[in-house]
Amino acid sequence: MDSRVEIVWYTEYMDASSERWLGRRTKVDDLTGFPQSSGRWEVAPSELPVAAVVAAAGFSRRMGRFKPLLPWDSRTVIESVVDALARGGATPVLVITGHRAAEVADHLAAGPAWVVPNPDYARHEMLRSYQVGIQALLDGQASASGALLALGDQPHMPASVIHQIIVEAQTKPAAVVIPSHNRRRGHPVYLPRWLWPALLTLGKEQSLRDLLNRYSEEIVYVALDTDSIRRDMDVPAEYDALREEFEKRG
Repeated sequence: MDSRVEIVWYTEYMDASSERWLGRRTKVDDLTGFPQSSGRWEVAPSELPVAAVVAAAGFSRRMGRFKPLLPWDSRTVIESVVDALARGGATPVLVITGHRAAEVADHLAAGPAWVVPNPDYARHEMLRSYQVGIQALLDGQASASGALLALGDQPHMPASVIHQIIVEAQTKPAAVVIPSHNRRRGHPVYLPRWLWPALLTLGKEQSLRDLLNRYSEEIVYVALDTDSIRRDMDVPAEYDALREEFEKRG
């Protein structure tokens, strides 16, 4: 763990001699597998970067056209997603590909994204793409306090919204940070590094929601005044509506 991040696990216990509740602080050098009950995190703000993993491996069956390569402003949807994440402060940005992977990689070749293929995209759901991306970060020994788990079909997401989520994540790097609008969750979700192993152990029948429910006490919400975090584009009508509302805002 980077020395710039000091993470302390605080617990309370009954002292038998004084019959008083006392506090104990334990400095943690490795968050992996650290207990998550009967205590709380005390974490100094992190100077480490926040990575991003973009799920873009699917077939886009409901859309009827391949979503990552649909036009958005003067670029494609996936290029706009990567650009917003990068301008918002995420680094590195990983795009997990599957269907038409070579075409997506070609469009991203000149940008900042790492393109990582998901060999299981045809047999698994979106969770598998996140697992592939997190494993790639671990294999590459990326120095990051955590990662944004982002959708590949939110080209309308303002970089300023990404930045707000990252600021909160860097303030509370051991928390799960989720943007919300009118008390409803959206994307991207910040998953702290200590929870990466738990994500990797989820089975094919499970989802990111299962993990978030398991660690619900670790969630911190960022209340936003935009519903962009809750909107994506699965069908043509949603794509058209988002372009009408957001495309020219930049």
